[in-house]
Amino acid sequence: MIPSSPGQPKGGETASLQVAPATSLDHVAPLAFTYVSPEAYLSSEPPVCGHILAAVIHGEMAAAPRPWPQVSSGLRPLETTAAVELLHSRFPPRYAVEDGFDLAITEEILCGAWRPDTLPDVPLEGLTEALYERLFPLIERLGFPHLQRIWNVVPAINAEEGGMERYKQFCMGRHAAFSKYLPDIDGRYPSASAVGSAEGPLCVYFLAARTPGTPIENPNQVSAYNYPRQYGPRSPSFSRALVRRWQDQACLFLSGTASIKGHESKHNGALAAQADETLDNLKTLVAVGSDASGIGFDLAPATSVLKAYVRRPTDLLAIRDLLHRHFGRSMKLLYLQADICRVELLLELDGVVFSAPPAT
Repeated sequence: MIPSSPGQPKGGETASLQVAPATSLDHVAPLAFTYVSPEAYLSSEPPVCGHILAAVIHGEMAAAPRPWPQVSSGLRPLETTAAVELLHSRFPPRYAVEDGFDLAITEEILCGAWRPDTLPDVPLEGLTEALYERLFPLIERLGFPHLQRIWNVVPAINAEEGGMERYKQFCMGRHAAFSKYLPDIDGRYPSASAVGSAEGPLCVYFLAARTPGTPIENPNQVSAYNYPRQYGPRSPSFSRALVRRWQDQACLFLSGTASIKGHESKHNGALAAQADETLDNLKTLVAVGSDASGIGFDLAPATSVLKAYVRRPTDLLAIRDLLHRHFGRSMKLLYLQADICRVELLLELDGVVFSAPPAT
């Protein structure tokens, strides 16, 4: 497993690897996600348009030094030995390292990833609280105080430690930091996901903006931040989705979504039924996000990028068949082995849905 951000230069250095075409970048999206092979990523010209903001590396691979944030997720792809998720934009970034975070800073977007070796080895609750307590002052100081999307990968997320499940410890640490720095945020949390890896350090990376997005909740689910105490001493701190406008583009960040109705897990042990429930929840979020924003998001291959977190690798073929029948084979979908925040859940989906590009 590579470390986070190998070879990261000092703040302000720009990339020596040119990925922007020589022609105008007007046609390039303000924010985009692309899945590429390790070979394509390590080539002299990775297949993306515009400027790379960050690379999220899933699986085992050796990575050459790059100036942008590089994140080792700790998650294993199920269709290949390694895959790279590229975040890119037409906005030229400045790369920096501050307060233990690798950063790509543009006029509209702040993209960052925590360096796991910059905090002491302490229990998960305290580690999470310390990490987020570094994050909030950082984004405020840089002028991007509004978190839009956060990805969290928690090692051994379902294991018990000190008499409490590690996911609940993570939620307690995250909640403590939100309460300290954003005590009035209730109902306006960022979109987020938290899944489990088999090993490795806690992995956190994020997108932030200068102005707030629009949080979206699923009317068929209890908001996660209002869960009853049976799910832990502190509820999870995230919104089900969030609408963000980036100049001429808008996107709907979909949080980790699973087979939950109300606040209860549904269809214990029934993979196909869990997949159907999860897809229904995604479609509801897209519909509510469209109504709330007036944008008309479409959960379709032309506008969506999704990740499927699969608890049991033996379920891959069945899940892939279900999703192919639902979306077709052209959907940008990455299948990763991951533990879900509740032991009875077998599948979680998250992703981004983009507005259609403006007519030319």
